[in-house]
Amino acid sequence: MKETMNADKNAEMSLQAAIAQLPKEIVPERDLWSGIDKAINQSATLADNNDKKKAFTPVAWAASIVAAVLLTWVTLGPEQLTSKPQINLVAAMQQDFEQQKQTMLVNFGAPDIKQLPVAMQTELVKLSSAQNTISKALADDPNNSDLLNLLRWTQQQELDLLNQLYSPQWQTI
Repeated sequence: MKETMNADKNAEMSLQAAIAQLPKEIVPERDLWSGIDKAINQSATLADNNDKKKAFTPVAWAASIVAAVLLTWVTLGPEQLTSKPQINLVAAMQQDFEQQKQTMLVNFGAPDIKQLPVAMQTELVKLSSAQNTISKALADDPNNSDLLNLLRWTQQQELDLLNQLYSPQWQTI
């Protein structure tokens, strides 16, 4: 135990002696003040440029907004901005569905739906009837989100059924 304490004291003393031999000042190999001066001047120039950019940004945003408003006003005209046509969401959904259905049937080579099995024809008729019923209910309450979601769901079910019926099936070995 005494030996480790003596070893620690010797190590401490040799460390202190090495520290005492170090020079008190370290002199750089070249003059650093020119680089420091250049860095200070460069950061001041960048700060000035950033201040100019910061002042320019709100002006650019304001100009963009004014240009957009004027372009809209010129393009649409004041009479079109005040009278907004009522968009019929149900009709738009029906039109989109019919386009998707026709595109799908054309992609499948325009198959004749009457050649399907009776059970499949019945399912398609039920889905079509459900869509008509939902559309009539939406005529009374066009903002009912539950009915809109139900209409979208029935349309998707019909598209999925057609896709299953006419898409090529993988052959099994």
